[in-house]
Amino acid sequence: MDQQAVNKQIKQMVEFIKQEANEKAHEILIKAEEEFNIEKLRLVEQEKVKVKSEYETKHKQIEIKRRIAFSNEVNANRLKVLTSRDEVLTSVKAVVANELGKIGEPSNAAYKDLMLKLTVQGLYQMMEPAVVVRVRQSDSSIANAIIKDAAAQYKSGTGKEVTITVDKEYLPKKDDTVNPCYGGVKLFTPDFMTAIDNSLNGRLDVVLAQKLPDIKIALFGRPAPRRHID
Repeated sequence: MDQQAVNKQIKQMVEFIKQEANEKAHEILIKAEEEFNIEKLRLVEQEKVKVKSEYETKHKQIEIKRRIAFSNEVNANRLKVLTSRDEVLTSVKAVVANELGKIGEPSNAAYKDLMLKLTVQGLYQMMEPAVVVRVRQSDSSIANAIIKDAAAQYKSGTGKEVTITVDKEYLPKKDDTVNPCYGGVKLFTPDFMTAIDNSLNGRLDVVLAQKLPDIKIALFGRPAPRRHID
């Protein structure tokens, strides 16, 4: 083969190699572009998911804060209402207590009979052979005057004897600033381990506790059904 033929063969081989290289480079470029587009799409989707997640998180946080704020406001208003109602109930109790104070005046003709009834009632509750009664100092003369009749009524009703002693300690005065007593009696066993509170204060507390639902309805109406917080 002459030199011209050899050069032609070499030129053809070089052209072939160039073509193969160009085709290969083109394939690599196309593949790289496809991979780039895929990666770009993945990153975009990833960012969209991230943004959506952040939005949902912030939305939930805002919603939680809104509910907490609303709940706090509702509770604060409810507390104000309850406080106002307690003040009204305290005022009602004070008015009733003031009336009891008038009933519990030793000068009140009906008070002696009330003291007798409260004492007899306490005796029936205790059912003890010996009882100590405690009264206000201002009621001590009434107490000493009624214990004989109280024991007689108790014996008539139960057939049992009872010894009644007036305690040397007294219930608080009506004008006591800490724990005023409006009258009535407290009964104890001689060892003071058992007690029956038949003071007017004690009876008032019992009545208020029993009638509190009715009193609330009378003063404030029936409670509205509780609303669910959305």
